[in-house]
Amino acid sequence: MTFTLGVILLVYCSAGILSETLWPNNEQVERALCRLFLCDNASLIWRARDQLKEAKKADLQETIGMFRRVLQRDPHDPRRWADLGEAFLQAGQKEDARYCYGQVLALAPQSAPFLLRVANFYFQVEENKNALPITARILRLIPDYDSIIFSDYTSFVDDSGDVLRYGLPEGRRAAKSWLQFLIKAERLDDAQRTWDWVERRGYADDALAGEFAEFLVRQGHPDSAASAWVQHLGTRLGDYRKATYLYNGDFESEPAQSPFDWNLPRTLGVEVARDCMTAWSGKCSLRIIFAGTQNLDFVAASQLTFVRPGPYRFHAFIRTEGLTTDQGIQFRISDAEAPARMDIVFGQFTGTSSWSGVEQDIVVAPETRLLQVQVIRRPSMKFDNKIGGTAWIDELKLEPLGSHSSR
Repeated sequence: MTFTLGVILLVYCSAGILSETLWPNNEQVERALCRLFLCDNASLIWRARDQLKEAKKADLQETIGMFRRVLQRDPHDPRRWADLGEAFLQAGQKEDARYCYGQVLALAPQSAPFLLRVANFYFQVEENKNALPITARILRLIPDYDSIIFSDYTSFVDDSGDVLRYGLPEGRRAAKSWLQFLIKAERLDDAQRTWDWVERRGYADDALAGEFAEFLVRQGHPDSAASAWVQHLGTRLGDYRKATYLYNGDFESEPAQSPFDWNLPRTLGVEVARDCMTAWSGKCSLRIIFAGTQNLDFVAASQLTFVRPGPYRFHAFIRTEGLTTDQGIQFRISDAEAPARMDIVFGQFTGTSSWSGVEQDIVVAPETRLLQVQVIRRPSMKFDNKIGGTAWIDELKLEPLGSHSSR
């Protein structure tokens, strides 16, 4: 039996090789081989695709004929239906193309590559409301085609509301990916509309809210950025934007990836982290450990805050243990958009000391909208300048004085 099967295989292979070598493109030979299931579909498909790329109208009907022949040999292959549909569409036979893509949809309802070809057909014939549910199905299946689909959305869909209504599946993943795409493309209006939609459905997490807020700040809309962050915080708002304009000033929660929470940069020679074993109040504080190996010029913690004109008072508590050199921990408040308008550095904490308060009054001018509050260490000019030791900071507040407090 093994010998017999081997002979049959040898005969079949030899017949296929001879047909391609001695009688290429011979229809009579090809029909005879098809009866033996040795049709040369590959060469026919490549010839048809080459003709389709050349886009010569005179060749389109011949191209359609070749795709039809291949399809007749295997009518259950969605690839062949998609190829024929593409040829029909290029020839201007839209309804014939529609029928072909309908067959693709029926044969491969859960295959992302085929679904994408169907969706592209509907986009090309300007039937977006037929395309969007199909692309939504792809987005639900896999993330691999996100950038392709979102590029189609920005190219073919004039109303981003249609994308939200029809083009996104239920759930956080695709919605988050779409918003991040719009942020990267700097499409401000579409991103704002999508953010509102995402937030209403509870799809936003702290990282996404922070990313969107940072985008609005870059676009020159710190007021909208602050509003979006406040909207996202909801019940976690506490006295933020009321009694204090600094969020999470007690470090009771892990800093979120937001410009309106604490940014804790990583720097060689220092470790900055929350410490929930030592605090002025509550359970946690911010701990800064200097390794004694660097003369650092760095920012230990930084936060933006959108402000109204008027007077404010900054408060903080600090504890130090063995901070060396003449340059220790200081605080800095500046205009984040134009430091020349305001740039105040105050405090100087070195050595060892128990918890003590630091306070600074400031007046925000009408031109200032966005403040940056930082915990810093400036480099020492002395010979023994490598800083070591530890500092803890807690209860940072920026209190509005008077009646200008507003979200």
